[in-house]
Amino acid sequence: MSKKVVYHISGFDCPNCAAKSENHLRKQKEIEHVSIDFQNEKLFITFKDKELSIEEIKERIAQVESDELDISLVSDKKKEEPIFDKEFFINLLRIVISVLIAVFTKIFVNYHDNFVLALVLYSLATLICLYDILFEIGRNIIRKNNPVDINLLMSISSIGVIVLGTLIHYEVLPNGPFEIDLLDGALVVALYQVGELFEHISTNKSKRAIKATIDLRADHANLLEGELVREVNPSLLKVNDKIIIRVGEVIPVDGIVVSGSGTLDTSSLTGEPLPISVKENDEVLSGTILKSGSLTLLVTKEFANSTVSKIMDLVENSGEHKTKTEKFITRFARIYTPAVFVVGITYALIYGFVTGVWPQAIFGGLAILVVACPCAIVISVPLAFFAGIGLASRHGIIIKGSNYLDSLCKIGTLFIDKTGTLTYAQFKIVEIHPNNCEKQELLDALYIAESRSNHPIAKTIVKDIDLSSFSGKISSYEELPGEGIRLNYEGKIILAGTNAFLSKQSVICEDIASSGTVVHVSKNGAYLGYVVLKDEIRKDAKESIEKLHSIGVEVVLLSGDKKEVVEEVSSLVGIDEYYSSLLPNEKTKFVIKSLNKKKLVAFAGDGVNDTPSIVAADVGFAMGGIGSDVAVENADVVLMEDNPRKIYTSIKIAKKTKHVAIFNIIVSLLVKLGVIILILLGLLGQFGMIIAVLADTGLSVLMILNSLLLFYRKID
Repeated sequence: MSKKVVYHISGFDCPNCAAKSENHLRKQKEIEHVSIDFQNEKLFITFKDKELSIEEIKERIAQVESDELDISLVSDKKKEEPIFDKEFFINLLRIVISVLIAVFTKIFVNYHDNFVLALVLYSLATLICLYDILFEIGRNIIRKNNPVDINLLMSISSIGVIVLGTLIHYEVLPNGPFEIDLLDGALVVALYQVGELFEHISTNKSKRAIKATIDLRADHANLLEGELVREVNPSLLKVNDKIIIRVGEVIPVDGIVVSGSGTLDTSSLTGEPLPISVKENDEVLSGTILKSGSLTLLVTKEFANSTVSKIMDLVENSGEHKTKTEKFITRFARIYTPAVFVVGITYALIYGFVTGVWPQAIFGGLAILVVACPCAIVISVPLAFFAGIGLASRHGIIIKGSNYLDSLCKIGTLFIDKTGTLTYAQFKIVEIHPNNCEKQELLDALYIAESRSNHPIAKTIVKDIDLSSFSGKISSYEELPGEGIRLNYEGKIILAGTNAFLSKQSVICEDIASSGTVVHVSKNGAYLGYVVLKDEIRKDAKESIEKLHSIGVEVVLLSGDKKEVVEEVSSLVGIDEYYSSLLPNEKTKFVIKSLNKKKLVAFAGDGVNDTPSIVAADVGFAMGGIGSDVAVENADVVLMEDNPRKIYTSIKIAKKTKHVAIFNIIVSLLVKLGVIILILLGLLGQFGMIIAVLADTGLSVLMILNSLLLFYRKID
């Protein structure tokens, strides 16, 4: 029996290190699946039979990675590490000391009159910033790991400048027109470390800004104990506890209003700005904010299982499923760095032998090595996808993995359910037609039949009916999705459903032509009559379909309702292709038949009866399904609000995210390639090394900020 475990993991120097470790763990015989989310510091492992201990996992990673890692179970991770920790200030201090020594040497030590002192001071300034990098290289060599990474490249470049300057000074190499300043050796590694600090700050601040905006988990709850109110941590609340909600407070857990009334800001969940009114017996969800009034809630879900905790868990674990783009750049990074290493050495050798100007040749080769680090790409691209998922959650859309962002961009056909998707699923009985019985007898039989169903029609039929007197008298219950209900109530067989369903049970029904939904009812084989229900079309349904058509998505309506109803709804919202009187398995067949095309197939439904179709589609949307465990488990995208326009929004966000990721890749490669070409042509001269550092760490910071800006984009 396989078992999935999620760990917190930190300590990797760069995404390359994480990718190398992930690839090695994937080869372990005990592991079925593994994914390392470098951005969110998560390690996802699915074990086959035997679960490895944390120490064993560390030992396996240590076979290919020298970084000292902190690995713990996510449940044991109490709080996030601060950005400005002790290590940050130590690194900042040594950068300052290194720069001060280098500047002092440049100003007060005469380079030509006292070269030995200048060499010692510049070497000291370089080593102060370089010692941890050299230590990493040493560990790689001892553990027989591939040492060709940014640590080796930066060390060769900075030390190479000092060695080159020394050889020129003692005329071992001819100087020619090209001068080497030992200051460059110290500045290169100091600038690199400064860039690393900014990169660390910007990356972590970006992730925290996104998480903080979408994380509306309350930090306290007002527990009502008798007549006393005590402030407690929400994680301590139990089902059936009572809590007080005051104006401006975030509701900590899901609950039911037992007293009071007010208005709630639900924008954190649904993305919609309009507040909603709540009163006694209304259900409220965690993460919403009380804007006016006062509420006493009965807790219905513990903190860990509440709506906002589920959402945050989905968002934070979305990094387990990576996009093709992310997988590509991971493979690309493994090839890119060694390739540029070879280019740098080849350039130095060829230029040196052809021109004889070895100082310029070696200096240019060292500058190329500095440009080699692919961090601008391998950090900013996954961060862009994380920002895209964060942006979607701000709009009330939960995307369960960055790989689904790729899929959303490729949707060509959307199969969509009618009830609760294009309509409000708030049916009203508009006609009652008893047959040889009193109207109330027909309605009572209908209420009994629908009392245990979770179907949207059933829920609206019995919404305001007291069902307590029915439940204990039902001895058997059977519901056939899309057909009807059969149950035994006090020894009497009650049927409620379609004409065809009752006919199968030998009950003769009237064949009714109506644009509403018709429910036929019988008791002990006697036909009691039928009711007609109508469901209101969502006011934004037509606009949603138009928006989807505008981005090239074909919309097909699949419904279990009869042709007249489906035809009317399709006409009103602008859907050309529709199919009616379908059972859930027939909807699934439509989806499966349309798979394996260039364009992907999506299905949007209520997440209950439509679960097989949601699972079968390339992308499954659950409408308003966060309260349904079935929807959360099976859907790829969960829409917090029953609003089909959110499907369009999710596709637009996915496309914007991919554009940012591709922009980061192209710009990073062009900048690095441009700098390398300028170095190869000898146009940067002595500034080549400094520009190379800026093209590495400076570019990384800019690309990270570009990814973060995606989180604040507006979606039309």
